[in-house]
Amino acid sequence: MGTLIAIVGVLEILAGLSFFGASKSAIHEILATAAFGFGTVTFALGVIVEKLGALARATKG
Repeated sequence: MGTLIAIVGVLEILAGLSFFGASKSAIHEILATAAFGFGTVTFALGVIVEKLGALARATKG
């Protein structure tokens, strides 16, 4: 599950970068910045979920 969330985060980051490259106005730059920011948060969430899952598996048995 954490891997899937991290992949979605990377896709959001890439979308933000592509929006920023094609931005024609300030609102598009704001959208790109928001997409990039949410992507980094989503990626970090995926890493945290994966680490907590690994910790739970390690302490279980």
